Amino acid sequence: MSEPHDGTPSAATLYLSGRTLDDVGTTRDFVRSALRREDPDIVHTAVLLTSELATNALIHADRDADLAPTPTPHLAYPRPFHVTVDACFQEICILVCGKGSRLAVVKPKKDREWDESGRGLALVAALSETWGTHGDAFSRTVWFVLKRTPTPIVA
Repeated sequence: MSEPHDGTPSAATLYLSGRTLDDVGTTRDFVRSALRREDPDIVHTAVLLTSELATNALIHADRDADLAPTPTPHLAYPRPFHVTVDACFQEICILVCGKGSRLAVVKPKKDREWDESGRGLALVAALSETWGTHGDAFSRTVWFVLKRTPTPIVA
């Protein structure tokens, strides 16, 4: 059950080394904690979408973007990134910023429908109010917005 809140804006940022795929789980825990007073459905969606963006930051975020990570949770080289959760009056904005890469775009999946990769940004586009990206070859931020319904605190 969510705790009531007064709609006061709050923001928090987590910086990660990008040395291991375990950083994705750390981002999920961070978002859950930052949004602990929100509606559980919003928290679940925020955690899912952040997980997708954090995975993208680790796997696609540099000059070796076409190389998959090693089979172990440890990556061959670090890909540092950070996650910001910004809960404003009527919306929650989550930003994932990492090393630069080509422009993030949603492309229709042409492979088999049971393939596990290639759907992250499509999920972000489908489940968020809006999303976007900005950056260049040095830094890229991908963000999304979810609607927030503040619950007044009853005295």
